[in-house]
Amino acid sequence: MTNLNTCSNEKLQFKYSDKWVLEAIPLENNPDCIATLSYEDGSLLNVIAFPSELESLDVFKAVVEASLQDDDAQIVSSEIANVNKRPSIQTHSKIATPDIDFEMFSVIFLEDGFLYIFELRAVSDIVHEFMEIVKTFEILE
Repeated sequence: MTNLNTCSNEKLQFKYSDKWVLEAIPLENNPDCIATLSYEDGSLLNVIAFPSELESLDVFKAVVEASLQDDDAQIVSSEIANVNKRPSIQTHSKIATPDIDFEMFSVIFLEDGFLYIFELRAVSDIVHEFMEIVKTFEILE
């Protein structure tokens, strides 16, 4: 990625290219949201972090899958895999609403009692650009 911008708070940091725009987020409605990025095609990426008492990614993977099924999403894939040597849950689902059909890609990390979620609502094939952002993720000490 060229022309990288940095987004951070006291807990995490990640980088993104100029193809993405950092949106203003109303924190009173979603205090766990770190950032919302929009892509030039209308896709949206939300980055969320919050404390969790979950003991493992396996437990949260089941929670994520149940939530997707409750929302009538079609789960294409759901697995535990590594991103930059960090274990993560990676899900891909398809969601159809009366207004729009889209694909959802999530990468979720559980470290030191915190869940870090990168969630992409994609309307085109930009998974590569999404994963480039996720790979820059750092926890700040």
